[in-house]
Amino acid sequence: MYVCVCHAVTEDVVRDHMAAGACSAKEVRAACGMRPGCGSCVNRICALLAETVERPVLEGAA
Repeated sequence: MYVCVCHAVTEDVVRDHMAAGACSAKEVRAACGMRPGCGSCVNRICALLAETVERPVLEGAA
């Protein structure tokens, strides 16, 4: 799925840059070579970043 239609950047490309260390929308956009455009990609990039945040495991949770 495309994250940025202005620059034809896909979720896979974004995830690759996140795996390589990009940890903010600004860093992902820079790594992908995305210049300022419509900006609609920022929300999707932030959602993908949020998916990678490790959630703490609660002790004793069933």
